[in-house]
Amino acid sequence: MIRIRPFLHPLRSYSTEVTTSSPTLLSILPSKRTLNKLLFDNDSRLPYKKMIPVLNSIYSNLDNPDDILLPSYVKSYDLMTFKNVLTTVRSTTGTIHPRLVLLENELIEQAAELGDNDAITILAFETIEKKLKGDKDITKEDFNSANELIKQLTDIKHPLVFKMGGDLAYKRGFHDQAHDYWIKFIELENDTIMASHVYCNLGLFYFNKPELSQAKYYFEKGIKFGEVDNFTIKAHYYLGQLYVEVDPRIAKYHWEISASRGLKDAFQSLGFLELNMFQNYDKSLEWFRLGVEAANDVACLIGQFDCYWKLNNKVKAFDILTKLTELRAKIAKVKKNINMPDDIKQSMLMNKQLLTTFFTTRNYEIQELNTTNII
Repeated sequence: MIRIRPFLHPLRSYSTEVTTSSPTLLSILPSKRTLNKLLFDNDSRLPYKKMIPVLNSIYSNLDNPDDILLPSYVKSYDLMTFKNVLTTVRSTTGTIHPRLVLLENELIEQAAELGDNDAITILAFETIEKKLKGDKDITKEDFNSANELIKQLTDIKHPLVFKMGGDLAYKRGFHDQAHDYWIKFIELENDTIMASHVYCNLGLFYFNKPELSQAKYYFEKGIKFGEVDNFTIKAHYYLGQLYVEVDPRIAKYHWEISASRGLKDAFQSLGFLELNMFQNYDKSLEWFRLGVEAANDVACLIGQFDCYWKLNNKVKAFDILTKLTELRAKIAKVKKNINMPDDIKQSMLMNKQLLTTFFTTRNYEIQELNTTNII
């Protein structure tokens, strides 16, 4: 059994918050019915009535992990199952409670101390990532220990080490190396939810090359073996892009799934699909409205303008034109702020390009609106 060094705890965060001020565990967990379903979906060995005492034991000692006493019936893989349940709750609800995140992390820590290889893999990679980012709390000894653990896990061909190795390589720009690690993972584990995530990653890898037939193959595999989560939602979105020229109705099917789960890019795609392909202007307007409400999407504002023009609703078209004109002036003014974060600068540059294209390509419509009496 691979053992983790006792001082290698990159996920453990000691809170300064007084524990008694924290909400009770049951008050921040989903209903018993929901948790029972998630336990079933994750093939949990332990039922709800045995899970809650374990979680309570850890939750009540998050600020003092050395005081955690686990029931004798708990195995390391039970803790990882509970961690996966909490992760599913977080990803499907879109809500992040700080204490539940700490609970997730401590479940990994406790499982690693009991010798769970998945947990050890997670901690080892977390240590390496923190060191690569310049975290001074990670010592050279910690870093070397983490690398040694990963070598041992690689030697025994533990699947997760290849998945996480691929993820880290991709983050650092080594995309071909990431691909090779992910392929090794699915050779070892090809029909699980985690495999679904890797299939989706491979789909994106090939989409960006672009090798679109391979991208389609892996996105479809990701959906086949996955659940409704961020990975499969994005797989549906990319499949929509792959099908839009070939079969717009299939593209619409995939984008509607993504939109139903709140993927903002899908609103814009559906809006322009309904506008340009199906000439369904009312439906198109609805998608564009959702895009504006969800993300202040400039492309969706432009789409609204095009819809109102097609519907000969010049009053509404002029209203949108006014908003776009004001937005262009605002961007020109704010652009002078040199202290703006890079991500905001990039977003503003993209919006500026969209607006420049709009005012250039809709010159006739804009002149018509500006020279017509709009009541």
